[in-house]
Amino acid sequence: MKREILFFLLLFSFATATEFEQCAHLLNRTSFGITESSIVSCLEDKNYEATVKRLLDMPQAQEPIPLPDFASGLILPPKKFKKLNAEERKAFNKKRRQQQIALKQWWIKKMLTTSTPFRERMVLFWHNHFTSSIRKVQQPALMYRQIQLFRSYAVGNFAQLLHRIIEDPAMLIYLDNRANRKKHPNENLARELLELFTMGEGHYNEKDIKEVARSLTGYSLDKKRNFRFRKKQHDKGEKIIFGQKGNFDAHQMVDLVLEQNATAIFVVRKFWKAFVSDDPHEQEIDRIASIFRKNRYELKPMLYALFTSSSFTDPSNRGTMVKSPAELTIGTLRTFNRTDFNPKIVMQYCRRLGQDILSPPNVKGWPGGREWINANTLLIRKEFLSRLTRGKEMEKLDDALFRNPLIADSPEEGAAKTLLSIRVFLTPAHRFDATLQTILQHPLYQLK
Repeated sequence: MKREILFFLLLFSFATATEFEQCAHLLNRTSFGITESSIVSCLEDKNYEATVKRLLDMPQAQEPIPLPDFASGLILPPKKFKKLNAEERKAFNKKRRQQQIALKQWWIKKMLTTSTPFRERMVLFWHNHFTSSIRKVQQPALMYRQIQLFRSYAVGNFAQLLHRIIEDPAMLIYLDNRANRKKHPNENLARELLELFTMGEGHYNEKDIKEVARSLTGYSLDKKRNFRFRKKQHDKGEKIIFGQKGNFDAHQMVDLVLEQNATAIFVVRKFWKAFVSDDPHEQEIDRIASIFRKNRYELKPMLYALFTSSSFTDPSNRGTMVKSPAELTIGTLRTFNRTDFNPKIVMQYCRRLGQDILSPPNVKGWPGGREWINANTLLIRKEFLSRLTRGKEMEKLDDALFRNPLIADSPEEGAAKTLLSIRVFLTPAHRFDATLQTILQHPLYQLK
């Protein structure tokens, strides 16, 4: 009888630990850090699959973050830019830079305080997929609208988002489609649409790019930077795209792109590298892409298949991916309930670490993965973590998460279980704050 009771207790302990590690892994990959409320909610779900469904069925949160003054209007000079004198140009450029910085800080504050971190994680994913940069777009209002577009389609329908993005003012500026006219076609948007947004290299040819560009002619902006279809600039002639003939406009062209099997595979592979592994598993990607196509590009069924796949849930997959600068900085602050932290400092650290929010390095976005880490960025990462655990800053850290009895018997154990994605042996220091410093400086804390 005693042996049976002991076996039951050991089995219960193992199940609880397994559930915690599953929850921690899911949150590490999909959210910005692990918070007490998020891990407790996960542990209270009846099973892992229920947690994934709850994650995907997140409510439309409306956090009370004041909108920037420039979110609804353009920043325009008092007269034509060419007629401004040197001082007027300097003042105008300074004002525009300040508002661009303010927009970056506004989004970082949103990521810090949101009650639906997976939504913001998805917004960041789309920002790095449908890349635009505020350095070229320049207008904060247009970048703000694009981010809001990503937020509204965060886990919605990829096909619908693709149709919207070809009319997005920030995208049309970033990829020069305003210059795409019937007599002088510009191929920038067409090329990136096929190569980086949908199909990937090897699934189209140069002729397809030219024909796609023709279908996008006339998709431009008016003087107020709103989308405008310039009918006279559109090429109405017959086009041949992927072997199909027709007088395709841009939206008919997008439908042709979505009909290609390569599109679902390419997009799923992008999600795989963002959430599952740096190394793609082609058979699994094909399986999930089939689900994606079957559900007409609805994201939730595809993401459910991704997060419940054996590749994602395999314990050997934990701690195998490098946290992005945003995940490291914002995730750490959220875990310790430091949502009051100055977003300007977060912005500066993200930039120094290679992830300048709203300013990706090029149209391919941030490469991510192992490229986040080098000798220089590793030192900066440790500098940020040291800053949080020095003197009075240490006193501001909320460690209630690690003291929750649902998580561990001691705060030291709770901190190690929560902050490190792989179980390692650590000798506790005499003081909990010293143990915490050791954990945060451990190389495994850089991983998720």
